[in-house]
Amino acid sequence: MKKQTPHIYLSKIEHRNEIRIKVSFPYTQFLLDKLKTIEGRKWSKSKNCWHLPYSTKSFKALKNLFGDTLILPTKEKNEKDNSFGRIIPQLQDYIYKGDLHKRFAGEKILIQKIDHKSIAVYIPYDKRAWINVVKNISGRNWNIELTCWEIPFVKSSFRHLKKQIGLNYVIFDLDIKSDIPDDPERKTKFNNNKTKLGKQFLNEKQQLALQQLEEFFILKQYSVSTIKAYKNHLVSLFLFFDKIDPEKLKPENVRAYLLHLIKFKKISASTQNQIINAYKAYCENILGEPKLYIEIPRPKKPKKLPNVLSQEDVQKLFAVTKNQKHKLILLLIYSSGLRLGEVVNLRKRDVNIERKTIHIKAGKGKKDRIVSLAKKAIPTLNNYLNTYKPTSWLFEGQYGGKYSVRSVQSIFSSAVEKSKINAYATVHTLRHSFATHCVENGYSIALVQKALGHNSIKTTEIYLHLSNEEIKKLKSPLDNFDF
Repeated sequence: MKKQTPHIYLSKIEHRNEIRIKVSFPYTQFLLDKLKTIEGRKWSKSKNCWHLPYSTKSFKALKNLFGDTLILPTKEKNEKDNSFGRIIPQLQDYIYKGDLHKRFAGEKILIQKIDHKSIAVYIPYDKRAWINVVKNISGRNWNIELTCWEIPFVKSSFRHLKKQIGLNYVIFDLDIKSDIPDDPERKTKFNNNKTKLGKQFLNEKQQLALQQLEEFFILKQYSVSTIKAYKNHLVSLFLFFDKIDPEKLKPENVRAYLLHLIKFKKISASTQNQIINAYKAYCENILGEPKLYIEIPRPKKPKKLPNVLSQEDVQKLFAVTKNQKHKLILLLIYSSGLRLGEVVNLRKRDVNIERKTIHIKAGKGKKDRIVSLAKKAIPTLNNYLNTYKPTSWLFEGQYGGKYSVRSVQSIFSSAVEKSKINAYATVHTLRHSFATHCVENGYSIALVQKALGHNSIKTTEIYLHLSNEEIKKLKSPLDNFDF
């Protein structure tokens, strides 16, 4: 008669502030040798047991080694819904893609403890709205090793989840004590021995000044990025002079602040100009002071030449990009000289295949323009529309809505790496390349200016300096030598 394999009993324990899987079994050398093959297994003298990392990987290894002999705790009468017996099946819903990538599936969020300061939040990969909720939690970040969101182990994190999602959709696989902090710590170094504090730590007058300037910019319908940049500069300025009320700040204070940043932070010329403009905007538009002239040297903006790819390199990028959607994005950026923000903001109705035009709406400076649609891009465009069937945005994300800027950058970086072309190229390099190649092909600067949407023709003239035809006009004296 075949001897029956002893049962392996699993339970959950906390060992040195870490949740582990306790493995109990009748001692035999055979079972012990099998257990020792699992990565991360440890013997605890204090608990007098073997234990493993509390993860899907451990449970999967146990299932492979011991199969049906595994015994999980049964759900008791008064046991909470987040018992170990329910958590392990939830963790089985991981979808593995190789050794580095995994996605969590299901209908609930799983929360586990990482340490006394942070917790792991496993969100089903198809619950985009829940992911966005967690992204708005202060102090959150993506944990690459655990492939989960990591948020502060504080009361405000749980309040946010309760308000935005509801606790019925959350499984808490941890003990939450009442003495945990309300908010995450925000102490970091700032300016020598000072503390860098966020805008929430400004005094009432400083907060009012910031709010007034923000409202002014919103009424002027400035872009979100411009408002954010101006606000951040003012916050830093206010905190640098935290003993001086905003309305009492003088140009000499701003001068001293800029000197500090240039010496110790090595700020760029454009950042210096932005700080001056933020201070001027506050004084002139909020305090009502006359046109302010600040006797602070304005640095000359460095005249940098943009990077340009050869036409052969651009063809290599297209050749290595096999995905239809990805290829079309790169084709449109190059063929029409689009900005990164313009291509992700394209709607399906903005592209007129019959007229071979693309309507760019509210581009840089909130200006509309019409650009040409290349004939050779149309077959790829038609194939893409028939395959992906976008509804509103021309390029839609995996979970709906418009495609993200980060995704386009990732597509381009991948293409650059595969094609082994200029390593310093960015997505915007395609726009520069379009303009330069148009000049090299004999098109007028005025026509290129209109296609790019430049206010001044001087901005467009820079592409004359990049044209191979212009460069070749000056023959090097070295070419006259007879070697």
